[in-house]
Amino acid sequence: MKILRRDDYKVMPWKNGGGITTEIAVDPPDGGFGGTGFRWRVSIADVAEDGPFSKFAGYDRHIMLLEGKGMRLETEEIGAIDLASPYRPASFSGDWSVTGKLSDGPVRDFNLMIARSFGKGSLTCRQLTAPLPLMAMGATHLIYCIDGEVTVGGHLLGMGETGILAGYENVVLTPLAEDALIAYCIIHQQQGPRS
Repeated sequence: MKILRRDDYKVMPWKNGGGITTEIAVDPPDGGFGGTGFRWRVSIADVAEDGPFSKFAGYDRHIMLLEGKGMRLETEEIGAIDLASPYRPASFSGDWSVTGKLSDGPVRDFNLMIARSFGKGSLTCRQLTAPLPLMAMGATHLIYCIDGEVTVGGHLLGMGETGILAGYENVVLTPLAEDALIAYCIIHQQQGPRS
């Protein structure tokens, strides 16, 4: 189990130079700088104005509004993706041309990007009301505490802190308050062909 505190995160410019992102975790650890060369990355972006999203060809992107009054993602491929309410994930291809249009002021969003050549990922938001057993089962599980406090594998996670479970670890995620809210990413590496 790896625990990341806010001081562990890296702040860097967007790949297209249009803003700033806070990188929470990346695999491999030196793969996020410059915007390429990673298998997966979890980050938070602060979006202050309308503009194009960076392209990440070969990646699948999962995004969820954390703060603000909403943003509309305009794509040439499927039309608009509406991020009107916090904590409702949406997915799109990093190959697409996407422009973010703010509804009413700045927003903050949570992001998971995963290289299709590496595997598949998912992003959900969970309000915890009872202990939740987690079994990594060979995947990587990332728990980001949005609100409240939780313990994971005996480690305390406060608001804005992260726990990463990998390999075949088993832990219990326990809310310490009724308002405990987490972003939950699961990253599955694809298996090669068997002979």
